[in-house]
Amino acid sequence: MAASMDISENTVIYKLFCANNDGNYNTISHEELEIFAEKYVSQISGFLRRYIWQNDPFNLRIAEPGSFPHLEGVTTFEDNVEDEWFIVYLLFYLSERDRNLVIQIQDNDGEFLLIEAADSLPNWVDPDTSENRVFIYQGDLHIIPKSFSPEEGTTNRNGIPSLSDAVSIIRQFSSRTKASLGVQNAIKNRIKDYPMKIDEYKHRAHCYVPCAVAVILKEDPSILPHAVKAFYLRDPIDLKACRAMRYFAPETRVMTEITFTRCLYAQLSCQKYEPDKMTGWNLPSDKHPDRKAHELGMKLACGFEILASNAHKKMQVEDDDVEHDFSSDVRWKRFAKSLKDKGYFRDEVEGSKMYNTLLLQAKEFYLSSLKHGTSENVNPGIRVQKLLKTANANYEEMKEAEKTLRPPDDDNWMDITPEILDSMLDKMRNQPTEANIVKTLTGGLKSFMSSRSDIEGVEPTLCSQKKKKQKINFDPDAFTDAVNKILDFRIPNSDDDGSSSSMSGYSDDDDDDVTLGEGNQSKFNVSSKKKKALDDMQDYMDQMDRELAKTSIGCSFEKLPPTATMEEADIDLHSDINDEEDGFQPVDVDLTVLKNILESHSSQQGLPGPVSNLLSSLGLEVPDNLDS
Repeated sequence: MAASMDISENTVIYKLFCANNDGNYNTISHEELEIFAEKYVSQISGFLRRYIWQNDPFNLRIAEPGSFPHLEGVTTFEDNVEDEWFIVYLLFYLSERDRNLVIQIQDNDGEFLLIEAADSLPNWVDPDTSENRVFIYQGDLHIIPKSFSPEEGTTNRNGIPSLSDAVSIIRQFSSRTKASLGVQNAIKNRIKDYPMKIDEYKHRAHCYVPCAVAVILKEDPSILPHAVKAFYLRDPIDLKACRAMRYFAPETRVMTEITFTRCLYAQLSCQKYEPDKMTGWNLPSDKHPDRKAHELGMKLACGFEILASNAHKKMQVEDDDVEHDFSSDVRWKRFAKSLKDKGYFRDEVEGSKMYNTLLLQAKEFYLSSLKHGTSENVNPGIRVQKLLKTANANYEEMKEAEKTLRPPDDDNWMDITPEILDSMLDKMRNQPTEANIVKTLTGGLKSFMSSRSDIEGVEPTLCSQKKKKQKINFDPDAFTDAVNKILDFRIPNSDDDGSSSSMSGYSDDDDDDVTLGEGNQSKFNVSSKKKKALDDMQDYMDQMDRELAKTSIGCSFEKLPPTATMEEADIDLHSDINDEEDGFQPVDVDLTVLKNILESHSSQQGLPGPVSNLLSSLGLEVPDNLDS
């Protein structure tokens, strides 16, 4: 997809199209976009405060002048794809609260939301036809159909609508652009566990770290991913800094609790590293219960050392960029007031230790999410250096706090057991197959055709009756009467002397050369008549099929395969030889009906139509990608 060619690997870009007070997207001003950005970030600040990002946080900035006015964010999620889906959740959340907000999101794979819902997409959707057609609006995914007429929106020579036209189409024709239920479910099932998942995907671990590391992480937890990344991607030059440990000497280590994401914890714990013994790292034996805490603390301290060492040379150059004048920044004051109104500061007294910690985090977030656009502009190593200067580490107090630590979380989630694997496979097996879908469609139509109908309409079908889960009351006498009424059906004699029908058998009851009692004789005659009537009806139907088979209508029907003809049509091998020489093949009713349904459904191109309306009334749904 062309739109994804400029996006870096493992990076997601999201665009928010806002409307001003007049409902206009094209004339919204720069100041109005700033207010919208602060409003949106403030609305989701409660989620953002709890989340630990792998690399870049959620951020919003005003798009460059000259483009269709909108807010834009860029986040590199690297190895943790959950960051990307958390952003999807945030965007759906915002679109539910601002009913005029239209959102587009893509990553380096293009329309990754469509990839997630691939099993339910219309056949026409592919990377070449979906550009500028996929948006989030009012809490749902919308796909602009390919068949929109020129008066409903303009496209370029490649059939790609412009962003302004696409946003206008979504606003004006949202009932037609809303994606199918299957697509909606596929996306929302992926994000349904948020925001609970924020805490579920965290991992608390005991780490034996230099006290300065513990203080820095308490002041600014957002530095943790950068320290893990620095150690994870270390090179020979970084290892020189780890041998020196100039900033984080191991002699001041304390046991503390550190909260990771599962991805960060796995990255750190799975790294193999033997520290230089001359540095002062004295790790316990492998069987020691604190061995894991010592290893994690050593690796994390090395990551912080790498950050601080690499930032030392940049300290003087970039120091001016870090020192931001918040006192004269009107946007910051407006943003801080919004946070306060939403309870961000938790009723802490202004100037208290906790208040100052929250204020520092809010300023860092403001710089990374609103002022600069991405966290790359605030070097994490420089932040470490500056926090080192202001850190007030009380070694004795921290050693005393070790006694009150909670037990760490179990990390058995890193091991895939056979039972977990079987459970994952079972979930995949339980997904509906095409065979089951075909069976459901044809069965539902049969149920509908066999339902009772009167002037008020058709009575509820078996599908809807099953949903009521009522017990079946079976009346054998009523069932027998119903069957007898069916069997009493009569076919008039044919006037055609040349007919091969055996209808004359109706008047030949006396020819039965069997001696029976009077009662049994009566029952036998009735039974014989009924059997002959059914046989004659079948003869008429077979003859009609043979006559229609030679017409254009008959050629349009799907036929049973030759191997199945003898068995399924129950053809008598000793029947008239002319019946076998005429090349007649019985009609495959189920396949013919299914083919017509799929052809009609495909011609709708995702829009409402007769087939979707009929099937929805029966409680059925055709998957958009079911191949005929």
